[in-house]
Amino acid sequence: MTTEKSSKNIAIFSVIAIILLLISAYLFYQNAQLKKEVMGMQNEYTMLEDVNRELDSQYMEAEQQLLNLKGDNALLNQRIDEQIEELARQKNEISSLISRNKDYQSAKTEISELKATLEQYVEEITELKNQNELLGEENQFLKNTASELNEEIERTQFENKILSSEKAELAEAKQKLTSANTELSKTVSKASIIPVSDLDVKGYMSKEGGKDVRRRRASNVDKLEICFTANVNEIAKEGKETFYIRIISPQGETISVEDAGSGTMTLTDTDSKLQYSLQRTIDYKSNSSDECFQWAPEIPFTEGSYVVEVYNKGFLSASETFKLR
Repeated sequence: MTTEKSSKNIAIFSVIAIILLLISAYLFYQNAQLKKEVMGMQNEYTMLEDVNRELDSQYMEAEQQLLNLKGDNALLNQRIDEQIEELARQKNEISSLISRNKDYQSAKTEISELKATLEQYVEEITELKNQNELLGEENQFLKNTASELNEEIERTQFENKILSSEKAELAEAKQKLTSANTELSKTVSKASIIPVSDLDVKGYMSKEGGKDVRRRRASNVDKLEICFTANVNEIAKEGKETFYIRIISPQGETISVEDAGSGTMTLTDTDSKLQYSLQRTIDYKSNSSDECFQWAPEIPFTEGSYVVEVYNKGFLSASETFKLR
């Protein structure tokens, strides 16, 4: 009885021992697996830290490198800020890729691309800065050139102003001299006119055979004979002297017939125009000479008092009246 019970206990203890052994083996296996997982997690965490540290380092370095390129140009500074924002966006995407997919190899590739992007940005900003420096030099050159041109323009304007003033003064002096010369010329001309005396006008009628008969009635007169004495003027030079004869009708009008030699002369004193009836030129020899001219205008004469005027060098030399009945 006792022996059976003892055998039974041994069997139970053996089963329990086996069970405990199995449990112990299972726990040992579980512990080994847990240690392996922990080590894997530690390795993953270490790698995650390394990748994040590298990412942060690359970003900080990139940001600082771009900030160092900032200067006084507002547009360039704005472009640099935009590039820093773009790098921050790429950094956040890489961080999301690391934490979400645990794809460290792809993350490292993205970090390399981030570095390449930085190099591209730095190259772009450097090129822009070089261009701005070149433009700055060109602008400075243009400013200097513009300043020199402005100075030259101001100097030229000042010289032109002086020249204009001198020109105006010369023009005024020339005008005064011209006026003086004109007045002097008028004075000389007036002083050199040939004085006329014994001015006389007679009426005639033409007869057959070419003989002219003296007539006093206007209805019988078809031509006029104008006679005067050209006196000596010591100032006048010898040569041709032209006399303009103006006959004024009883109605106060100049008798002017173009076909009979009438025309227009200029009065020297006033430069005004005046009609004349006829003109004659004589050969003046510095001595007195009696001159007579006939004029047949082929118009009817009216009775009344006529005026005859003789002009020389644009001045009135003599004036007389005559009547036709």
